[in-house]
This record gives sequence, structure tokens and C-alpha cells, in this order.
Amino acid sequence: MSQFRGQFEAILSSLCFGIAPIFAKKGLMSGLNPFYGVAIAIATGLLVNIAFVFLSDQWRGLVSIKKYSLLFAILGGICNTIAILSFYWAMSLGKVSLVVPISCIYPLFTMSAVYFFLRKSEILDVWIVLGTALIVVGIILTI
Repeated sequence: MSQFRGQFEAILSSLCFGIAPIFAKKGLMSGLNPFYGVAIAIATGLLVNIAFVFLSDQWRGLVSIKKYSLLFAILGGICNTIAILSFYWAMSLGKVSLVVPISCIYPLFTMSAVYFFLRKSEILDVWIVLGTALIVVGIILTI
């Protein structure tokens, strides 16, 4: 199981990312302001994450976080917040069946960022680039 743990977690992530827009759209359709929806979603996520940290006994490591690591975690949080805010706003204006596929072109941006910022630690082989290109082409075909 440990050999495939990362893949399992990625599939679980995909499942949750796939279901979450349905709940978000239902809330937005009932009149929820996108900004409130994002605030509620992020606050809920924070509470769940805090529970996981304490229940898994990971809280002891909080004091040993390096400033360098903290900076990148904060930058990632800012990007995620902008992403979810844009996503909720798009969901309030458009159809789930179009907004979700369009938002899923992010592997294109991830691979570009990997090339520029993680070139020494991440290897982009032809299969990863081809797979990313196929994802983007597939998404373009759906819209």
C-alpha cells in the first residue's frame, strides 16, 4: 500500500475536487454570494485541517517550521485563495460543466512553473509533457 500511497491520495483529492463544485454551485444557486461561499469554504477547511493536525499528533512539528518553508506555504495559500475566489466567482456566472473543465488547465501552468522553478528537483520527461498536453487538449475539446 505504501508504494501507491501518493497515487491513492491523488485519486482521493481528485474525487473531492470533482464533487466540491457541485456543492458550491448548489450554494451559489440558492443566492449565496461567491465571496461568502469562499470564506465559508476556507474557514471550514481550516477547521478540518486543524482537527487533522491535532488528531494525527502532527501539532508538535508546528514550532519547528523554518521561515523559508513558511514563506512558500504562505505564497501557496495566497495562490490557492485567489484560485478558489476566481473559481467561485466563475461558478456564480457560468455553468459548472464549463467552469470546471476550464479551471482544470492548471497542469499547463504547473508544468511551466516546474520547468522554471524546480528544474533541479523535478524531472519533466516526454511522458509527463505529453500527458499534460493531452489533458489540456481534452479540456479544450470539451468547451
